[in-house]
Formats: sequence, structure tokens, C-alpha cells
Amino acid sequence: MKRVEVEKDKNMTVVEYEFDPKEVEIAESRAARYLNDRIELPGFRKGRIPKSVWKVRLGQEFNEYVIDYLAQDALKEEKDLDNLLIRPVLVDGKVEGEKAFVKMEYHFEPEVKLPEPEGLELKAVRKDEVLDKYVERRLEDLREEHALVEPKEGQAEYGDMVKVRMIVSTEDGKILRDEEYEYVLVQDDDRPFVKDLVGKKKGDVVEFDREYEGKKFHYRVELLEVYSRTLHELDDEFAKMVGNEFETLEQLKEHLKEEGSGIYDREMREVLRDQALAWLVENTELDISKKTLERLVDSAIANLKEKGSYDAYVEKYGGEEKLREVLEGYYLEQFKEEFGIKALAEKEGIQIKDEDLEKEAEELSKLWGISPERAKVLVKSKEDIRRDLEWVLLKRRVLDSLIDKAKVVELSEEEYKKAMGGEEENEEKQQ
Repeated sequence: MKRVEVEKDKNMTVVEYEFDPKEVEIAESRAARYLNDRIELPGFRKGRIPKSVWKVRLGQEFNEYVIDYLAQDALKEEKDLDNLLIRPVLVDGKVEGEKAFVKMEYHFEPEVKLPEPEGLELKAVRKDEVLDKYVERRLEDLREEHALVEPKEGQAEYGDMVKVRMIVSTEDGKILRDEEYEYVLVQDDDRPFVKDLVGKKKGDVVEFDREYEGKKFHYRVELLEVYSRTLHELDDEFAKMVGNEFETLEQLKEHLKEEGSGIYDREMREVLRDQALAWLVENTELDISKKTLERLVDSAIANLKEKGSYDAYVEKYGGEEKLREVLEGYYLEQFKEEFGIKALAEKEGIQIKDEDLEKEAEELSKLWGISPERAKVLVKSKEDIRRDLEWVLLKRRVLDSLIDKAKVVELSEEEYKKAMGGEEENEEKQQ
């Protein structure tokens, strides 16, 4: 076998292999054996059909079997295929006389050029402003939870609690639901079974029809009871009502501030990670061939056609050309994220160890609804779960390393929304 690189484009290499008569003969024999194991021909004993007969009967189709075996032989001779991005592509193959030629495309993981983190600026909402609003909102929630509720005579008003019996039926009278509910009449809620109850008294009935997905449903809402609600004043007595550990309103506020601080730290960390990831994807450069992206898009479109959803996507994006453009952008963004994260992890010496996975498994056990020990066993024994968890942790640590190097600018909530909104507008213009 002779091997010649005939093309090189960034991460893609095209290799042509030339096979001598002996190698071709061996591949033909393998093709004949394959066919003998699976196909019978009239007039021949099963498994005893000569190679010459297959060549005459099948012609070019027989040569295609031969080319497939020669392509397999070519792959066995390649030593450095561990970092392939996609499967090798058989571009061309032909049998000419006693020789044969096979051309293969190899698409390797692209080289990555990482951006320098100097000058990276991330934005966060000022913590004290968030905590002040959090405490204020939580105090109002607690007032609502501890409201004094008493039966009320007369009409229902916004702010009252009502108890209703709701019956939902189809056009032909079939009852789908017959249940009792209690809820507060809120002024911003414009649903009929809220706004139409305002002004009604105990025993009154509200009826209306609504349509869902072309089907009509009839609602009958009977007002069973009306309750007035009295909200407590924000004082020390209210704080004691919320919890025995609070003697004063200030103690309750301090507790809520600590509670809100933990939520802020977790949620803002995720916001900063999202910003860091967006910056990394936007500024990472990949040495990737256009042909690699085209191969991936071809495969995706073939998959859409096989699933029967191709036409819907073409219609959604206004033509195949636009669909291909969207798919290419998707793959490019995914690769920038994946290889950018991996390259930065290698540069920073970030690795995920077994103890890291065990610790994360303990945390996830609560979410999964299993014991910590069971979660550890699951992560250790299931390769797909382990691999996904390793990626989540690696990505998180890499982004945290970027955040540590970045300048985090704290803005007011209004400034933050304006700044982030401005970035979104710029992205839309660039697209």
C-alpha cells in the first residue's frame, strides 16, 4: 500500500492510498466470502459461488464491496487517529485493472487559539441594592403568609381570599374537573375566574367559555366563601409570629439579609459564568476547515430528512441555505465552547479528580432522591453519567478561573439591565 497526502486544510487531511494487485485480490476474496455468507444464486451451492461469478453478476457493486474492505485496511495503517473530530470519510474509491485507489478524509480536532483574559470585564448587580429589595419582598411575602383570615359578609374585593367550586365540562356536557380551590383575588390577574368574582357574594355563580386548541370548554365557578384578609404591621410582634428565634423586626431583617446573600452569591456566580462563557466563545479562534463544518451540516440535514422534520426546518429558516448557515454557526459555537474550555483547562492545569466527582455526587444525591453512597456508586459505574459530570465540573472550574482574572464591575439594577440589553442589541446587529 502506498500512502500519499494529497490535501491539507487546517484540521482536515486528505490521503490517497494505492493498493497493489495482491492487496486487491485479498480484498476481493473477503468481499466474495461476505456475499457467499448472505446471498444465494440459482444454480450454485450456498457459500460456493466463485469470486469470478460475483464480479460478473454485480459489476461495479462488487467493486464497492472491495473498496470498503480496502478502506478498512487503510484505517488500520493510520497511527494517529485518537483525536478525530468526526469519523473518517471515504471520498472516492476505484478499481483500475489490477490496482485500486482509495481516498479518505480525516477531520481532526482543531487547534485552538485562546484569548488573553487581560481586559475581561464582567458585570454584576450591586449586592446591597439586591439585598434591600429581597428583604422588602420577603417581608411582604411573610405578611401575606401570616395574614389574619376571617369569613366576610358581602361582596368579594381584590385582596380577599375566596373559596370556590370549579366545574369544567366539554361542549357535550362531559365533566372534566370538579374541584374546590382557595386563592387570593389579585388585581393584576385578569383571568375570568378571578376578575369576574369581584363584586360577587357567597352563593353567586360565574360561568364562561374558553377555547383551547380548537376545543371549547365551559367553566362554572360557584363562590362558596369569601374571607377578608388583614395584614400585620411590620413590628417586633410580627417578627415573633414568624419565628420563635426572632425577638425584634431587625433580627428578622438580618436573617432575611443573610438568606438573600446566599441566594445572591449563587445566582450571581452563575450570571458571571454565563458572561465568561460568552466571552470565551466569542474570542476563541479555531483552526477548523470549512469542509469539516460542511460534513457536519450534511450529516445533520440527512438526519433531519430521515426523521421527517427537514421540511419544517427549511420552512422555519426560509430555505436550506439559511438552515445550513444556522447549523454551521451552531457547530462552530459548540466547538469553540468545548475546545476552548478544554484548552484553558490544560493551560491552567485544571483537572477533575475522583474526590471531586464523589463530592458532587453527594450534592446531587438530594436532587436525584437517592442516598449519597448510591449516588457515588452510580457516578462511578455509569460511564455516561461520569463523563457528563466531569464535563460540568471542568467547565465550572474553568469559568471560575476566568472570573477570578476578570474585572467585575458592580452596577445598579437599572444600569445592569441597560448594559446587558445593549450587549444583546449589538449581538443582534452583528448577526
